[in-house]
Amino acid sequence: MAYLEINQDRVTEESAKQLQSLCPFGAIIQEGGCLSVTAACRMCRLCVKKGPEGAPASVDKKEWRGIAVYAEHDGESIHPVTLELLGKARELAEGIGHPVYVLVMGSGMEKQAEALLEYGADKVFLYDHPGLAEFNVLSYTNVFEDFIRKIKPSSVLVGATNTGRSLAPRTAARFRTGLTADCTVLQ
Repeated sequence: MAYLEINQDRVTEESAKQLQSLCPFGAIIQEGGCLSVTAACRMCRLCVKKGPEGAPASVDKKEWRGIAVYAEHDGESIHPVTLELLGKARELAEGIGHPVYVLVMGSGMEKQAEALLEYGADKVFLYDHPGLAEFNVLSYTNVFEDFIRKIKPSSVLVGATNTGRSLAPRTAARFRTGLTADCTVLQ
């Protein structure tokens, strides 16, 4: 599955108007001085074919592989929901031949991050910084976005805790993607 991404550095005022007029679905809008593609996009790619070169770019989702799990913690120990999600991620990943990744954000969490390898993770990504010691939804969302853009997992699992219910929708919104809340069965 593909999606469109707007390269803001290649968009001028004139090309923005051109792109907006090219879209037969009205899916390209300008907000806050930036162009964005809304859910109205039907991937006709007319903007890519006839618009300014490189401004809208089609992104192939086939590059996105792996099941990622957000590791929630209290600063000292990993929350039990993370281990449950790791088990489910391993099960899903084996069915489709993908790796399992874990994202740990915090400060001084090296030992806990390393221990997650024993619970089924193929690779653990640790974002360690004193500013991440305490949960801050904006900082954590920024880190989550960085992780997803760099690693490109096809799916992300987040526990339905207070932290997860705050973090997951904000992260999903940044990618204009769906979110399933309170999922009890996943296959």
